[in-house]
Amino acid sequence: MRTVLLAGIYHETHTFLQQKTGLDAFEQMALNQGDAVISNNLGNGSPTDGFISHAQAEGWSIIPTIQMAAMPSGTVEQAAIDLFRSKLFAGLEQHVDKLDGIYLVLHGAMVSVDIDDVEGEILAEVQAFLKRAKRNIPVAGVIDLHANVSAKMLENSDCLVSYRENPHTDARQAAVRGAELLGNLMDRPDVTQVHLATKYVFPPTGLGTSSNPMKAALAQARAIEAADSEILCINVMGGYAYADIADCGYSLNCCTRGDRAKAMGYLEQILKTTESWLKEAYPAERNLDAVLADIDADPPADGPILLIEAADNIGGGTPGDATGILAPLLATGRRGIIAIINDPAAAQLCHKSKPGQSVTLSIGGKIDRHHGEPMPFTGTIESLSDGAFELENRRSHLASMMGTHIEMGPCAVLRNEQAIVLVTSRKTPPMDLGQLHSQGINVEKARYVVVKAAVSHREAYDPIAVRSYNVDSPGLCTSDLRRLPFEKLSGKQISL
Repeated sequence: MRTVLLAGIYHETHTFLQQKTGLDAFEQMALNQGDAVISNNLGNGSPTDGFISHAQAEGWSIIPTIQMAAMPSGTVEQAAIDLFRSKLFAGLEQHVDKLDGIYLVLHGAMVSVDIDDVEGEILAEVQAFLKRAKRNIPVAGVIDLHANVSAKMLENSDCLVSYRENPHTDARQAAVRGAELLGNLMDRPDVTQVHLATKYVFPPTGLGTSSNPMKAALAQARAIEAADSEILCINVMGGYAYADIADCGYSLNCCTRGDRAKAMGYLEQILKTTESWLKEAYPAERNLDAVLADIDADPPADGPILLIEAADNIGGGTPGDATGILAPLLATGRRGIIAIINDPAAAQLCHKSKPGQSVTLSIGGKIDRHHGEPMPFTGTIESLSDGAFELENRRSHLASMMGTHIEMGPCAVLRNEQAIVLVTSRKTPPMDLGQLHSQGINVEKARYVVVKAAVSHREAYDPIAVRSYNVDSPGLCTSDLRRLPFEKLSGKQISL
């Protein structure tokens, strides 16, 4: 019987946000210790579930230590890192002599107050521990496609496997693939990881895997894997643009049993393919007036028109309370609008009233000065709820972050003659239609839907939409990276 130690820490860190991410953010989303790592994840569609299910099917003995996850947000306070370290290394200290392998569920773009490369540092500490213990066992894991991969991460692990789809419908599958490779390495550990950093930092809007450059790069990676049996995996890493760290950006890496130079040659070929599609990697966005003019010039749409608010991409870390599209859209007098605004204070006020009552509120624009001003809204409270729902698509991008059961906190649905607005207490990325359907909102009947995302919404929303427009608006997940005050991206390219 194989014995594998399991741990996980997941956070995509937006370093330009003023608000720090404390231990409470992990407690709110996922903080499991010991046996709860298994009982609270098994069957929930997450990457952790993927590993556990595979390990159990293989008859492995799992030693669960700690699994932590928080919604993408600001720089992580050190207390969260310290807790993870303490539980991980306590488990290693107790069980190291009987371990056959270590499996980590990571994101790959985590930054703390003290450490720019959290995953790289943790992996280095794990290797140092194993060296002191005189144990040579494989360390493998799964990472997000948006990971900012460092050389340190690869030097201190045996095989990291990334998601291949964006939206991340394959997160659980990627974790299973990583577990399969760990099993391979426990039998035959003679592998090398090769890393090719690049100068490119792409905004999230340029990283959808149904579009180039990611589509072409991933197709080439799959073809190389199929043709060369020595290549265990090739990762095409989109990177995460909102982390002001030296390792930010697009990178390529692979795990091979063969020659390093040959593997590096493959990665260089993929980079050339990527570079042939650079224009698509930096998509342009237009302001709301220009988009609405186009909509008015086209024949009437029989179905929802998506207004994509990438600058307030909740899945990228921003607060979900931006008013930069909704407020001016309402000011035009248009009707048939559906939007979601994260505003715990407004939701709380609504819960002091009852469904059917009319309220006048100031909603959104409260977290910082970067996402618009609070917006007055008068409407009727259509419903109140605890905000809990189950994903309609168990392979949703959201499952990669939170599993299939989602908690938005106390919610209110407000309606007036122009719009239906779902007000949430916990920012929740719009990655599954169950978010709206669970609150009685028939989004399929909307005229305009404001979507706070970059790419992750596509699996859910594109099938119901007749048109989709990326709208330039205020916010710290802007696709125009030149607007952000980077300090550590020496030699990097952030635009065409």
